[in-house]
Amino acid sequence: MSDSLESEQHMIACALIDDSKTAELLELNEDWFYQNSHKLILRTIRELANNNLGVDMFAIGDSLNRANQIHLVGGMEYLSELAESLPNLKYWNSYKSALFTHYKTRMIEQLNSNIGSQLVNGGKPEEIIEYMQTGLIDLLTDHHQGGFKEVGDYLGEVVDELEWRQNNKGQLLGQKTGFNELDFTLDGFQDGRVYVLAGRPGSGKTAFGLAMCDGLTETKKPWFYFSLEMTGKSLAKRMLINSSGVSNNAFRSGNVSDADFNSIGDAMGRVQESTLHVDQTPSLSIAQIRSRLKAAQVRYGVIGGVVIDHIGLIKKDARKSDTEAMNIIADDLLRFAKEFDCPLVELCQLNRGVEGRQDKRPMISDLKQSGKIEENADVVMLLYREDYYDKDVSPVTELDVAKNRDGESKKHYFKHDMSVGRYEPLSDYVPEEKIKSKF
Repeated sequence: MSDSLESEQHMIACALIDDSKTAELLELNEDWFYQNSHKLILRTIRELANNNLGVDMFAIGDSLNRANQIHLVGGMEYLSELAESLPNLKYWNSYKSALFTHYKTRMIEQLNSNIGSQLVNGGKPEEIIEYMQTGLIDLLTDHHQGGFKEVGDYLGEVVDELEWRQNNKGQLLGQKTGFNELDFTLDGFQDGRVYVLAGRPGSGKTAFGLAMCDGLTETKKPWFYFSLEMTGKSLAKRMLINSSGVSNNAFRSGNVSDADFNSIGDAMGRVQESTLHVDQTPSLSIAQIRSRLKAAQVRYGVIGGVVIDHIGLIKKDARKSDTEAMNIIADDLLRFAKEFDCPLVELCQLNRGVEGRQDKRPMISDLKQSGKIEENADVVMLLYREDYYDKDVSPVTELDVAKNRDGESKKHYFKHDMSVGRYEPLSDYVPEEKIKSKF
């Protein structure tokens, strides 16, 4: 294993003689250190700092002595050696860089060793490849960034946003779906945020999700669609039907005119230019989703956005209850939105409780299995179609923005044509029950 003894000693010694370096030392991940004695010293320094106590070799020694652990770091003699080694503070960044290099080298050695063990023990090739991919991408992208900043350090970003809004009046902060009023309500789909699109099976979640993606990919940023239920071919067919206007029935029956063929040909060009990428693998685990997004990030340089269709089909931890497992998945997806700095859209099923009510319009409480889905979401949108229950009424989709962390809750209405998966915004639409209530 790569040994970073000298770098570790210099880093700790710098912290002992300069308080500002103590704060920087505590921002580092403990895994960067190889020596167990140094990890213990680091934990002791962190404990002292958390209790607003001074950090020097005597305080460290006293704390370790009271815990009967002083012998694990080589006694006071070793702490004295560290304090008296007098490292050059101006080389702090060099020490830190060397420490990180040794850490990465150890991770490579560990990855190599684990792969060897899996091969010897008869591991499945696809599982080994998945493990290799995840490990290598983590090595490429994991720099343990994060930690506390003073709130004032974020003001620059706030001022940048204000200046941008002043110079781009009427523009939206996030990416646009093309549904103007919805985009205005949400201020676009913004990086680092989670958007939930929920509805009953067959209510049009996938159709509306693809309709939004059609606009969101106009930026030419790559979007990544995890289709855990439908095949990639099925999604491509839906996009082609939507773009061409040739109905699904005509497509299935083969009753397609020459004009329809021309429309399909034109639509194929538009679909081929789309920056939507589809992964049709069923029952992906949350770790596999992250691994594939990491790979995409390395390949394309940026993640424009992510769609999960749908969250209930992500492979759960069998050792947990459904609710506990879904809580973990919801937390991980929130982390992904921040980690990949992109909008993350979760398509979600509503439970059957909707069917038992006279008014079948969904509520946030109808989200399946986990309150975490709602809690972690910045925006929750609920789909409702009256013609889903009554075939004689007008084909109108109601999209209820039931939660909007930084904006108003509002309902939007769309005339839908499910034969081609198209949605036309109805700006002045008033539901029939509202008209009746006036009389």
